[in-house]
Amino acid sequence: MENFRLSSARKELLSFVTAMGRGLTNNGKRPLQYLTPALASLHGSLSCMADTWMDGNHPDGIPPDLKAKARFGNPAFRTWHARLVRRSYGIVKCCLDCHREETIEELRAYLHDAFGHPIRIDYGTGHESSFVVFLLALCKIGCFAPSPPTISRASLSLFHAYLNVTRGLQRDYMLEPAGSHGVWGLDDYHCIPFFVGACQMVAREQTPSMPLSNYNDNLEHWDPSIIHNRNILEMHRNTYLYLSCIHFIQQIKPNVPFFESSPMLNDISSLGNWNKVSSGLLRLYEGEVLDKLPVVQHFVFGKIFSANWSPSRKGPLEAPQWTFINGPMGDECIAPWAYGNNGSNESPQGGENIHGRTNSNVSSLGPMPPTRAPWAK
Repeated sequence: MENFRLSSARKELLSFVTAMGRGLTNNGKRPLQYLTPALASLHGSLSCMADTWMDGNHPDGIPPDLKAKARFGNPAFRTWHARLVRRSYGIVKCCLDCHREETIEELRAYLHDAFGHPIRIDYGTGHESSFVVFLLALCKIGCFAPSPPTISRASLSLFHAYLNVTRGLQRDYMLEPAGSHGVWGLDDYHCIPFFVGACQMVAREQTPSMPLSNYNDNLEHWDPSIIHNRNILEMHRNTYLYLSCIHFIQQIKPNVPFFESSPMLNDISSLGNWNKVSSGLLRLYEGEVLDKLPVVQHFVFGKIFSANWSPSRKGPLEAPQWTFINGPMGDECIAPWAYGNNGSNESPQGGENIHGRTNSNVSSLGPMPPTRAPWAK
């Protein structure tokens, strides 16, 4: 973990996240205006995933399994993710003009991890970070310019489309929050959209007052407490990412007061300006995501997003050969006095344990001495 904390990969990722927010200007939400053809293709793929892949009424849809009884993790998500794996080659290939197969495979790996884990059926800030790594890799291979304004505008548009997909997954397939701190965390699933959204609000406050009739926004002053105004949330959630995140929380937790469901966001709303909000959220992402082993251990590294340190071990850990259920000689690992017949504490050669299995390997144990309290005469 210390190697990653000091690595160029971490610095590169944090710098990219910072540029996603700090280069924003207030220009409303015009999804395709600042996207290169490659990113416009990605935006279209994300929109298709959000609109059709989960729609039970669409021929291409994969609706949740209504017979599943689990509180979290609808098994239909595994089918959805398998489709992502099958179609990811075409999604990535459409973003690239001419690149080698190894580049496409590396980008596919980042994309596969960006929408949740198909075995655990969960989603968290690590998966969100994988999508950021995917965008970083596209930037590094030349799909869009590395300047902060270009990065921020492209990221804002793509994150709106990306969140439409992930929110559908969270809502329809009930993905379990991965590593959530519950009410003591910022959000069950996300962190980066709040930072980028707060930076968008900073840009809005720095824009000279003028009417923007297309977005029904006259640029009146909004401090962070504006999130408690439901009319504003409903009117502007499609334009401002931060308001969109708050609106979604209120949608999925409709009967819970906001100060109870999201106490950290409620406290943040009392800050004096959006600059403080954005700075604090960036520090939060750095400390609670990039500096946490449970998140970083799942990152995928390749030639584009590379690990420039020597691994602490050469390969993955091997699974244990025996556990408390499966002992070294094939028997259960149970207390020595549990051997024998008729409740006795003796373990004769060739006797049977409480499960009726032969215990040829425990003849040397002998009877266990009685255990008594000192005052028991």
